[in-house]
Amino acid sequence: MKWVALLSLIFANVVQQPTPVLRTEAGLVRGSVSDDGRFYQYTGIPYARVDRRNRFQAPLPAPSWEGIFEASNENTWCPQTYRSVVIGDTDCLKLNVYTPVDARPGQLMPVMVFIHGGCFFEGSGSNFYYGGDFLVQHGVVYVGINYRLSVEGFLCLGIKEAPGNAGLKDQIAALKWIKRNIKAFGGDPDSVTLFGESAGAVSTSFLILSPAAKGLFHKAILQSGSSFAPWGLQHDPVDTASKLVKEFGFDTKDPYEIYSILSNKTASELVSAIKYSEKKNWITADILFVPCVEKTIPGVEPIITKHPGRIIKSGNYTKIPMIIGYNDNEGIFFVSKDFGTSLKEIDVLSPLQPDLVFPNEVERNATADKIMKHYFSSDEEDKVMNMVDLYSDVHFKYPTVVESQLYAKTSEEKIYYYLFKYNGYMNMPKLISMFGGRGGASHADELFYIFRPRGFPLPHRYLENKMIKRMVTMWTNFAKYSDPTPSTSKLLPFRWQPSREQNPIALVIDRRLSTAPLWEPAPVAFWNETYKKYRRKGY
Repeated sequence: MKWVALLSLIFANVVQQPTPVLRTEAGLVRGSVSDDGRFYQYTGIPYARVDRRNRFQAPLPAPSWEGIFEASNENTWCPQTYRSVVIGDTDCLKLNVYTPVDARPGQLMPVMVFIHGGCFFEGSGSNFYYGGDFLVQHGVVYVGINYRLSVEGFLCLGIKEAPGNAGLKDQIAALKWIKRNIKAFGGDPDSVTLFGESAGAVSTSFLILSPAAKGLFHKAILQSGSSFAPWGLQHDPVDTASKLVKEFGFDTKDPYEIYSILSNKTASELVSAIKYSEKKNWITADILFVPCVEKTIPGVEPIITKHPGRIIKSGNYTKIPMIIGYNDNEGIFFVSKDFGTSLKEIDVLSPLQPDLVFPNEVERNATADKIMKHYFSSDEEDKVMNMVDLYSDVHFKYPTVVESQLYAKTSEEKIYYYLFKYNGYMNMPKLISMFGGRGGASHADELFYIFRPRGFPLPHRYLENKMIKRMVTMWTNFAKYSDPTPSTSKLLPFRWQPSREQNPIALVIDRRLSTAPLWEPAPVAFWNETYKKYRRKGY
């Protein structure tokens, strides 16, 4: 009997307990209780669907079902490459909802919806990376979503069969599902904070600008990403698709021919066909299927039909309270992908994307000389960190500067700015990049102080309880009150103020909180001058 009792205890800890059954528009849903019993988790709920009819188009409505849908399948990935192997399923338009067990009946909670990063070609909204454990413990409902990636999500041919931005249209479909169903989970559909990091922040930025997303969210947090990012917008989408069909032995720039070729390939074949050169990966890659400016097509609702800068200048976008920021050494993660931890040779033009166009080789070379003088003029042997600065500035900091300046000129809503510099035990992207001995924070380092990734046990997270609690408190406060620090405390000893200055005052998130101007004037002036002369036409 003692063995039976012991096995029963072990089994109870292994098998997740079921949640109460909830009713959504598609049918009944049942999830599981978290291991610690503090929140309910409903995973793998379909919010839309895709089939051959709309493979590169906006998603179709989600299917309904009979009986009870067991929302406990967390293994949902859209097709992508993971460690050189293609994984994922085209039936991936699913989301996960986390809600506190101790929620008060009848009292709706603010909702936080996260859009994952991954340069639009990898990642997942699952708790493998983005467990919402810490967030829901602060009285919010958390939702993580998947959306189509790479070719299937962002083939942009300017024709009805492939108009572009299918992945962003997936995100809007998820937000519409949340609007209609989140009350069943205790969430307030009229208090939704949309937040994202990297490609997720770029997505959030596009949704702020899109009439198609108007009214679906009420606050936004942009972490290390902007619709102005050189890698966040296809500059010649038909050319991008033409490069891909060459991998299948075709040479054409006819949109209909390209569509015919690609529509007859499997998702795995499309993902596998995209090749990267040795020193041009991720944000510097030659072939990137990311958002585009869509053509106006009868019967097709677009995301955007003008460049983001023109939309913000017009003032015709969703004006809401925002948090905008980045990390001080964003480039570490990407430099490590392209060069490793040391720099043997310097090609300062290789990190650039074609949002800069040079009329001739003379001006191209002159610009390269200016970049060399600005970033590599010192006698330091450690040139790799100079390249980190170049990557950080051109791909993250400068785009954020331009976008946030335009927001400040055209909106009266509060904008809170931050600079994340914390160098702690949980700066996993920096550690994985083999830059652990460097100071500051790499791209995506802050995420590990907001989420609990199930794919990375990280038992040492208990050493960082203070920073985790600090970050989560500010982010959830913003979702609740539109103010990350509505009052002071020992954890948050002073109020984080919004800023409207030309160079806004930002909260510096480090071992000690402080304030400082968000950006350094010299690199901003340098890139202002460069983009003024060579910005791609139409931008």
